[in-house]
Amino acid sequence: MALTREAYALAEDVRKRDPETAQRLRKAAVAVPAHIAAAVSDPKEKRREHVHAARGALAEVARQAGFVPSENSRELARRAETLELSVLFELGAEALP
Repeated sequence: MALTREAYALAEDVRKRDPETAQRLRKAAVAVPAHIAAAVSDPKEKRREHVHAARGALAEVARQAGFVPSENSRELARRAETLELSVLFELGAEALP
């Protein structure tokens, strides 16, 4: 959730000068906790789909943050990349048949 709040804050900072990046950043950021929660709570046969979607959303947060030239955006991108690896290692193995 902290990553989502940080992404929303960054989106608000860039909203006026780059509304498309802000919108994509918010959309990807809100998808992260939703898919992680679903991966943890759904039956095993649906877990893989949610793990994949969470990882994709995290990659998109990192990508969109990379378009913003600031230290905050670089830190957000690093955190998203780190969390993506954590999701892979913590939930990805459980999602495999």
